[in-house]
Amino acid sequence: LDYSRVVHGEQKFAYARPIVAGDELVVVTTIEAIRTMAGNDMITTRGDIATVEGEHVVTTSSLLMSRGPEDDS
Repeated sequence: LDYSRVVHGEQKFAYARPIVAGDELVVVTTIEAIRTMAGNDMITTRGDIATVEGEHVVTTSSLLMSRGPEDDS
């Protein structure tokens, strides 16, 4: 992966409750999709964030895109 070609496409948060000082949080990240469109590679991930006791706090979703190589012709 050429990180110089990676751009942030989108990010969403769906809160079940506010995060408060003192919360100890754990995140489980899942790859939701990997696809190629118009020569660009895209990866969509989901993060499920909960307290160490297991209380759901927030779900995140993000899209990263690796731009395809430029055509030098």
